[in-house]
Amino acid sequence: MLLKKKLKSWLKPLKVLINIISLLKGSFFYKKTGITSEKAYLSLIRLYCLTNGCSNAFLSWLLKLQRHPYILPHANGVLGDLDSAKILRVVQEIRKNGYYVFDRLLSVDICDKLISLALIKECNLKGSLDSNLNISVYDRTNPIAVTYWLREEDLISNTDIQKLMADLSIFAIAQSYLETQPILDIVAMWWSTALTKTACTDSAQFYHFDMDRIKWLKFFIYLTDVSSDNGPHCYIASSHQIGGKPKELLELGYTRIPDKDIAKFYPTENFFEVTAPKGTIIVGDTLCFHKGKPLRQGDRLVLELEFTNSLFGGSYQKAKLGNSNNSNLSESIKNYSRVFQKFILD
Repeated sequence: MLLKKKLKSWLKPLKVLINIISLLKGSFFYKKTGITSEKAYLSLIRLYCLTNGCSNAFLSWLLKLQRHPYILPHANGVLGDLDSAKILRVVQEIRKNGYYVFDRLLSVDICDKLISLALIKECNLKGSLDSNLNISVYDRTNPIAVTYWLREEDLISNTDIQKLMADLSIFAIAQSYLETQPILDIVAMWWSTALTKTACTDSAQFYHFDMDRIKWLKFFIYLTDVSSDNGPHCYIASSHQIGGKPKELLELGYTRIPDKDIAKFYPTENFFEVTAPKGTIIVGDTLCFHKGKPLRQGDRLVLELEFTNSLFGGSYQKAKLGNSNNSNLSESIKNYSRVFQKFILD
């Protein structure tokens, strides 16, 4: 028994060392090619689990030293006219709890226009009734999949979404939280349906933490009213912090966790459901344990923008971004080019 304990105590540092070496090799390869090897990405995840977040915090600190934040002329946009004190309050709340819900709503007019867009474009299906059917336009009266994901190229060509991509109030929050020049790496929008009324793994309806990058911040916008019955975003406050996840859950690895298993480790007051009207904007560090609650009725449409401090991590595809008809976006690309480095620019 004593020998077993000693072996176990030696094994963790050895695993940490092996994954650090793999990550260093992967970082050199990424610097040369802009591509993260699968081995390096898996080492990023393993180190996070082995160190309970310390590895990502250290890497983020190194990235912060390499690039100073942009000096923005103002932070006025969909989140309001933000001064430095307001930005600090929001960022402190995210650092404490993992999430912040803004009082200011996206206009009903823009929400309705994006709903209309989401009802005419083809979507990639998850949790489809027909395993041979992977693409379809969403019919609200006859859902055939748990979630419908619009294509990024259809989103980034939309004028209203382009305005959000260029919004300085969003930039300011992302940059302040990341403490370096942010990179916009995800623009996504999806319908969630009440097709099965049970949790779907592929649609992220079990608790999990994200780990696509080193550090990131996500902005979620409810484009439909969200009640407890139609898929509120759920999260566990403070579980994104260093040491915020119990060893027993980290030992499960990068996986989905049923409610009953995760409830053993957190008090009920740490569990939150974000029910809110259409237009509500939520910002969060999804290192928190979180999920989309399975729908019992109706549907839900969400728009997501994610900003990161580095594209090192999970694989991604570049998307062509045309900006000739949007002066706000053109100006942002000119002044803050690193924000748009994931995109192919006209």
